[in-house]
Amino acid sequence: MTAPDDRTLERARKLLGLWRGAVGGEKSKARGALMRVLEGAGLTLRDLEPTLPASLDPEDSLSVREADALLAALDGSREERDTALTRLADLPGLSVNERERVLKFLDVFRLVASRAEGWALSQADSEITAEALALSGRTLSESEVARAPGATLANAARDLSLLRAAQQVRPERNLKAASEYEAAFLAALCAALSGIPASVSGPDHEGQFRVAAHLSVNELSQVRARLAREQSGLRRELLRAARLYGREVGEQKL
Repeated sequence: MTAPDDRTLERARKLLGLWRGAVGGEKSKARGALMRVLEGAGLTLRDLEPTLPASLDPEDSLSVREADALLAALDGSREERDTALTRLADLPGLSVNERERVLKFLDVFRLVASRAEGWALSQADSEITAEALALSGRTLSESEVARAPGATLANAARDLSLLRAAQQVRPERNLKAASEYEAAFLAALCAALSGIPASVSGPDHEGQFRVAAHLSVNELSQVRARLAREQSGLRRELLRAARLYGREVGEQKL
């Protein structure tokens, strides 16, 4: 039998894509059409995608991860690789090793720059601009993106870029706290206002604690106002927590 022509392969691949996206009766029709094309040309699903089984029935491909076919395409032509990378950037479920393999071909800087405007518009931090996000993307390493907790590579790059951009547009402030409890309160308050984790250090030789936080001028003003307003509330909550803990300990069986 002669080798199938490119038109037949292209038609079969389109039918496979149609079957993957269809539902109900349309899915059944696409399955039947695909199987007829494959049988008539002496092909199997493996001829369409190297990771698929040597079968005529597309239902047999359901046990194969989409990621496997896309990762295999990275070793194909430039067009196949570019198409696979577009999908892999937003595909959940990749392992760290798989992410690292994708990032050998995927330019993180370009990914962030291409999506920076949309990311900037979809988040609530008015301090962050698309330009700040794009600049932050240039500081990301492939290793940290591969290991970041985002569900997809694009999500990981977005979250890291947002955090870094938020830090870059806000100067670091060092706030004094009279006690470890006040420092913990301040750090949590700063993080809630800016979206950036704050750190606590101390006590120093004077017994004071310090909180390092990235805050805008407005956020710093809010922190000071809320701390002054909530001092009595903080003491009240500490006393309540101490009483509850004392009761808990007292009710424990020895």
